[in-house]
Amino acid sequence: MRHNASVLAEALSDLGASLGFSALALEVARTGEAFWVGFFAALGYLTLGPLLFLSPWVERQGLARALLKLRLARGLLFLPLLFLPREAALLVLYSYPLMVLTDLAVVAWEGLLVRRDRGGLAERSGKLYAAWEVGGLAGTALGPVLFVLHPALPYLLSTGILLLAWTLLRPALLGEEERKEAEAKPEGLGRALRRLLACTPLRPYLLISLFFTLAHALTTALLGLLVLRAGTPEAFFGLVFALHSLGYALGSYFAGRVPLASAFRLGPLGAALGGMGFLLPFPLLLAAPPLLGLAVALLSTHLRAVRGWLLPGVGLAPSLAAIWALLYGAGALGGLGAGVLGQGDPSLPLLLGASGFLALLPFTLGPLHPKRLEALRQKVE
Repeated sequence: MRHNASVLAEALSDLGASLGFSALALEVARTGEAFWVGFFAALGYLTLGPLLFLSPWVERQGLARALLKLRLARGLLFLPLLFLPREAALLVLYSYPLMVLTDLAVVAWEGLLVRRDRGGLAERSGKLYAAWEVGGLAGTALGPVLFVLHPALPYLLSTGILLLAWTLLRPALLGEEERKEAEAKPEGLGRALRRLLACTPLRPYLLISLFFTLAHALTTALLGLLVLRAGTPEAFFGLVFALHSLGYALGSYFAGRVPLASAFRLGPLGAALGGMGFLLPFPLLLAAPPLLGLAVALLSTHLRAVRGWLLPGVGLAPSLAAIWALLYGAGALGGLGAGVLGQGDPSLPLLLGASGFLALLPFTLGPLHPKRLEALRQKVE
């Protein structure tokens, strides 16, 4: 697998997808139907069921072959949006299979990276997530602009870019299945789940990942309210979240160069400071989003790598899908909890989330101790 070529293809792929999704979000918002606007925002978390039940198909197809099929299907499915009635319910429900295809492709990608180079997971997965973030940032900004120029333009351009990305990705994965390890045979979902939960060395890192995801969801769920409450002009509202994405992209890209000890010791502190920085008035809060994104990206990239080091060699797709389903559940719980807790004071969930980040620090004396992590890293190399 030629990693640099595939990273470029995936940056284009997320650019194309985000063009279509951002235009779709604008169309749904224009209907003024609050229920469907909110449902569209929460729909991404509801892919956890299909992730679990379709992941054995990904494994049977072979990770590279399944990835190419998923990317091609997503590219083609944006085209019918040109012809659908502009009803909020129909547009939102149509977006669901697009989200499922996107998340299944993430499972296939992570499985490929684990299978080919467990020792280089932080660097390789970090670059991949950075490419997605940069492509998504550009597409999210351009989609509504293109829609205003002509409603068909973002969907046409999205389809074209996605098909171009698929064309570039195909040779990068060419021959990947022929090199597939003999131990990586397809297995059923039930067996994969049992194997995942029975993996004793993996358990503490699953718990830490769930705790981290919950803290992140609590911290970020109500940032939009806090940004406006801080006196941020509406013209700068998008800039705040663009800076957050920029920090996440940089943190992901350079994560492989940051020592494990620094990531897990300084990352929680940076995330907590970045989160609490949203309590500052404008323009001081502009320093908070890139710091929060940078710290969260470092932590999530290294946690992803540690989980990948410890995953069993068989049933990778079902195991990874199960992990993502658990993380989505924690994220949904955090988002809903923030909505309930923040009714009186929207800063309360943020303070709880920031405290949650700091609560990761005691783990550096146990599961996240630098010597323990280094021993795990050396074991897979």
